[in-house]
Amino acid sequence: MKEKVLQLDDDINTDDIIPAHRTTNPDPEHLKHYVLEHIIGIDTLLEYDLIEAGKNFGCGSSREYAPVAIKAAGIKLVRAHSFAEIFYRNSINIGLNLEIIGDSPDNPLVTAISAAGGLTAFNQQRLQNKISVPKNNTAPCPMTMAEKMLAKASGNDYVKPGEIVFAKVDLAMSHDAIAAPVFRLFHHYFGKNAQIWDSSKVVLVADHFIQVNDIRVDPQATKLYQDMIDFAHQHGCKLFDLISPGEASGICHVLLPEQGLIRPGMIIAGTDSHSCTYGAFGSFSTGVGTTDMANILATGNMWLRVPGTIVFELFGTLPKYLSAKDIMLFILGKIGCQGAIGKVMEFRGSVIEQLSIDERMTLSNMAVECGAMCGLIAPDAVTEEYLKDKSKSEFDTVVGDNDAEHDHVYQFDLSKLEPQIACPPKPDQVLNISELPDTPITLAFVGSCTGGKLADLAQVAKVLTNQRINPNVQMYVVPASQLVRQQAEEVGYFDIFRQAGVQILKSGCGACINSGKGVLGKQETGIYATNRNFTGRTGDPTGKNYLASPRVVSISAINGKISDKLV
Repeated sequence: MKEKVLQLDDDINTDDIIPAHRTTNPDPEHLKHYVLEHIIGIDTLLEYDLIEAGKNFGCGSSREYAPVAIKAAGIKLVRAHSFAEIFYRNSINIGLNLEIIGDSPDNPLVTAISAAGGLTAFNQQRLQNKISVPKNNTAPCPMTMAEKMLAKASGNDYVKPGEIVFAKVDLAMSHDAIAAPVFRLFHHYFGKNAQIWDSSKVVLVADHFIQVNDIRVDPQATKLYQDMIDFAHQHGCKLFDLISPGEASGICHVLLPEQGLIRPGMIIAGTDSHSCTYGAFGSFSTGVGTTDMANILATGNMWLRVPGTIVFELFGTLPKYLSAKDIMLFILGKIGCQGAIGKVMEFRGSVIEQLSIDERMTLSNMAVECGAMCGLIAPDAVTEEYLKDKSKSEFDTVVGDNDAEHDHVYQFDLSKLEPQIACPPKPDQVLNISELPDTPITLAFVGSCTGGKLADLAQVAKVLTNQRINPNVQMYVVPASQLVRQQAEEVGYFDIFRQAGVQILKSGCGACINSGKGVLGKQETGIYATNRNFTGRTGDPTGKNYLASPRVVSISAINGKISDKLV
């Protein structure tokens, strides 16, 4: 019988593949029913044998549930013109067959991992000294900042883009949505009494699904959280637990830098695609899947393809009131969600020099929306000032060689930039706000790892002083950590928010991952200072999510429609 092939377009993201709210039950037999449910319907993929797609298949989250669900649904092969890097690595790790249309065969090491039956089987043999990973034989050459960090971490003198390396990890992070499945894999494959390679380098954070029961009953989410807590205590990991029911110590990507755990020169892996945030401190940091993290716990290293680097030189005078969110949306509009697949985005220039750490984190955080593995910013005086009271540990400041080879160099004069809006259903569907048709809203949201930092709340407070939210709009603000909450309260931001009619929510990921207050209802239109606006990402799939800066979100909440000027 002829194999049945499902044809799909470009940029099929992980929220398309398996909606996040389905993943509180990680059983593949459960997940397989909901693959691509917003595109083709529940159980429909079970009728197909192969998937053939366009570019950037599997973009978005680092959730390994996406390839797991596809494999469980009986798909024999996913063929695409290109794959998002994390999805590619996750698929290789679990044995889901991929084919890149028009590309040559993979690196011999990738072939060896596949031949062994996946990453876990490969590493089991490594730990038994049955196989080893040879050093690269790369000739001496100038290297970028990312290449230098990966060369050092992998024990190589030199590396170049496309080579496979096993890099030692300085910090491994997971959270309540993923940590329990990670530990189950770890114990299943490496032994129930197996010890983590270095528990002092493993950080666990309760932040993702902790508020889901505020909007729907989900006992599986509670179980995921409790299992993570149990594992953390069992292994002595660094744990950032709830401070009260549904209240996080902070969202992982804001919390870890605050706690002094992020330093320049580190190699950081997190089971979250926005782990690229830490590149704002001059660290090589990237998202990984469940299998990758379980293997990191066993070996202390991770495999990856050395990425090429795309440089973004940002210069000119950023117009008053514009922020890093506008810059990042502008870049997304220019290069698209496919513009940096498997690359490093390195941000430079006079505009970067003037940005605070909070703003730099926004740029690095959203690098993954362009398909990048990491968003790097070289450490400078701003970095050192931020770290001086937070970290007592020594750190290496790594900078690239002046004559290092880059895949591309973009130069953008931002002097005439205007506020940017990303229209649904993708963060690269960007318009200047002056080009946007009249768009009424009913919901406004400022929060998440992208939009809940102190600098973000400062934008909101400036707009809302002596103002009231439109009666047709519900506005939510979510401080990204307890420190942000405390600082915002101390400087009077919360008084301004309350007087304006804003609802201040508990710290946590919440609505950003369709797991807390602030989600879109049926046919509802909202404007969010978050990082993604994929269909169903922040609520009902019929809802429309526009992305903007915290300032534009706030002005829109007052006017009742998307705006950048008060009326």
